[in-house]
Amino acid sequence: MKDFLLIIKTEGSVWKDLSQEQLQEHLKNGTEYIGNLVKEGKLKSAHPTEKGGRLVQETNGTLKDGPFNESKEVIAGYFHLQASSLDEAVQIAKDNPIFKDIPTKIEVLSLMPVGG
Repeated sequence: MKDFLLIIKTEGSVWKDLSQEQLQEHLKNGTEYIGNLVKEGKLKSAHPTEKGGRLVQETNGTLKDGPFNESKEVIAGYFHLQASSLDEAVQIAKDNPIFKDIPTKIEVLSLMPVGG
């Protein structure tokens, strides 16, 4: 099994666009999806992200931190999971019920082992 990082990207405050009923259905479907990944032993961790993070960058030898770059796209959360292949990790991403409710992109990255 290999480790993968799934980065969930949405646009703006899409949760506000859902009715209370839609939000409850989304939470139910998401909880079921995550529960299945836990039962299968594939999910290592997952968290939504809060607004208000900061970007650390180096420019000409100077480190600066400040607000994120202006963009409609925001990182809404991540999944750290184990899968047998990139194809399986992509399928897990495709199965995420978030796609049914809000415009979303999921970036699937294979994590390299550190320290041999």
